[in-house]
Amino acid sequence: MTTAPPAPVGRDHDLEHGNLVARLTALAAVHGWSDRPAYLVDGVAHTYAEVYRGAGRAAAAFAARGLGRGSRVLLALPDGVELVRAFLGALWIGAVAVPVNVDLHQDELRQAAGIARPDAVVSAPGSVLPATITAAELAVDAPAPPCADVDALSPAFGAFTSGTTGAPKLVVHSHGDPAVFERAIASVVGIRPGEVTFSVSRLYFVYGLGNSLFFPLHRGGTAVLSPTRATEDDALRLIERHGVTVFYGQPSFYARLLGHPRHGVLSRLRLALVAGEVLPEALEARLREVLGERLLNVFGTTETGHALVANAPGASRASTIGRVLPPYRLRVVDQGGAEVPAGVEGSLEVAGPSIVRGGRSGTDAPERVTSWYATGDAATVDEDGFVRLHGRLDDIEIVGGQNVHPTEIEDLLVRHPDVREAGVCSARRGTGVTALRAFVALREGASPERVREQLLETARRALTWYKVPEDVMFVPELPRTPTGKLRRGDLRAMAAR
Repeated sequence: MTTAPPAPVGRDHDLEHGNLVARLTALAAVHGWSDRPAYLVDGVAHTYAEVYRGAGRAAAAFAARGLGRGSRVLLALPDGVELVRAFLGALWIGAVAVPVNVDLHQDELRQAAGIARPDAVVSAPGSVLPATITAAELAVDAPAPPCADVDALSPAFGAFTSGTTGAPKLVVHSHGDPAVFERAIASVVGIRPGEVTFSVSRLYFVYGLGNSLFFPLHRGGTAVLSPTRATEDDALRLIERHGVTVFYGQPSFYARLLGHPRHGVLSRLRLALVAGEVLPEALEARLREVLGERLLNVFGTTETGHALVANAPGASRASTIGRVLPPYRLRVVDQGGAEVPAGVEGSLEVAGPSIVRGGRSGTDAPERVTSWYATGDAATVDEDGFVRLHGRLDDIEIVGGQNVHPTEIEDLLVRHPDVREAGVCSARRGTGVTALRAFVALREGASPERVREQLLETARRALTWYKVPEDVMFVPELPRTPTGKLRRGDLRAMAAR
């Protein structure tokens, strides 16, 4: 198993400071990272010293506008060093940084702003969210103010939930939370000083924020950022160009990568992490042909901040998300809240020091979870602690009076060599009978009629009758959130037409 570098120790005040930015800048100074590249953007290297000087200028600009401890700053910027500096500059003065996906539809962007209720907005030219402070203003040279004297529980940054089950919520994490989930995942990933990483999950998403900001800055790594949303061609080009050794993505993105003629580039990676939704068994098997044990399936939530369950090099198991990472704990319970034995399916609950409930408004005080938190996932735990996810509890369909996990059927369908992705949901027919409908996106050149017959025949042979889709509909692509999760509500709406 890869061993993570030891955490720095000492009596230096900044290393013990509650302000996350003060701790990060002290780490760079103590370990001599200042002149090393922290970020690679469009072929340009930005050193740790440059990033932190830029964060100080942003902090000065924010402070000059009267912002300070507790202010909410909405960051509607593409991934890049400007976003990193603005994010760190907000934390520098004790404000709460809230990155938002700039690729959202304009109505969704306005919805996000309505939830965040920011005191200031930093946006790119042409954004539907007018900037109250421009990125150019944040770059003006000015003396940096002292880092705000905040503690580990002071609010630091907000992240929106994916909204797959309703309106997004805003989860506000504290200055101390990143150290918790960074140490947890470091036992698995162990980023080395100077190591180059790339995440297709972007900075507005907690998974991407940890991958591209908290983890490399804690360990002296170098993160590649793509201002535009990376395609599979972009990802493979960046991996090759910059010598990326640790890569992060979602199952749907990995599926597209495998369809690329140059997917062999993935074999150069030291580690490839996958998260965001259940990894289909068929896709995992294909990925392992290229990556072997370098493929690590991990699991986390916006409320946790990053991964709390993970497979590890030399200690992984196929079709699982791994074991729980200290200091987190987990259990699986029945409908009455009683813990179930190993191998019995139930509701996954987790506990740990970084878990926060989401709020409907940025003005809501963060609610720290001090007991068990229900993730909303159906799961089982093996005798030796490996966790298997079976899908979201609210994704379960009832057909013929029986509970059906769509992911079980979807995994079977995507094993067909001509199927790129598949989604399954129930639909009520005119007769009043509820049956399953499958939506399938095909690979180029596939014959829909031939594939339909083969899929239905395979389902009839392999599944109990009530799990067999009544029909198969072909679509160019499935409805997904910007983070790659399947929008099952949209799928059900399609099935009801």
